[in-house]
Amino acid sequence: MLPFSVYAYSLIDLLSLAIVVLGILVQARVGIGFALLSAPLLFIINESYMPGPILILGFTLSLLLFLSEKQSLSLKLVLPAIAARFPGSWCGVIILTYIPQWLLGLAIGASLLLASLLSFVKVSIPLNARNLFFAGFFSGFSGTITSIGGPIMALIYQNESPSNTRKALISFFLIGTPISIVLLALAGELSQQAFVLSIKMLPGVLIGFLLSRYKLFAIISPSKKNIISLSIFSAFIIISKSLLSLYW
Repeated sequence: MLPFSVYAYSLIDLLSLAIVVLGILVQARVGIGFALLSAPLLFIINESYMPGPILILGFTLSLLLFLSEKQSLSLKLVLPAIAARFPGSWCGVIILTYIPQWLLGLAIGASLLLASLLSFVKVSIPLNARNLFFAGFFSGFSGTITSIGGPIMALIYQNESPSNTRKALISFFLIGTPISIVLLALAGELSQQAFVLSIKMLPGVLIGFLLSRYKLFAIISPSKKNIISLSIFSAFIIISKSLLSLYW
């Protein structure tokens, strides 16, 4: 059993907690923000935040949204994607087992850039079982390696009503994210430090979620463009850090 002292908060932990609160607050109000805004910043602070702790925190947010909105799971909207999440996540775990840390950083940075570009894409992709299957597979693959798997699913639903999109994404991540978490744990990719970080950052999820319920914090609603711009900047920082690690 870990000593209680490991759960004490340092100044860096408090900074990380503030980043989690801000990311959760933004996503709860805007619909995106946590993975694109907080995940890369947390990775820069401590590489152990990805992918396990970010996935755990993201799942917690999905659970809070599901419980607060008192809606049923929209399985019909996402069943093919959920079915594909398992093989996608399994492939991600295999890659993660053998990939060196510097290459993982490059993969995260590249995924962040791709996710940012996808957020600007305006194409008409038919919402059918085949496309949902492929989206679920690649979302599971990317989400397991980098913890960023939402944009490709959002791309599939971009022509749907906001209500249907929200229900579908909450259902997908509520069921799909635990698949990635369990597979990571079975593969030994959830370290003791990752577990500690998850526990320490969970209050940030609850605080951010509760703050998002108050109109007073409506001013903290950055535009999609600003969120994407910050994520692109963070991606270049991560890529630079990973390349520098090869020579230092």
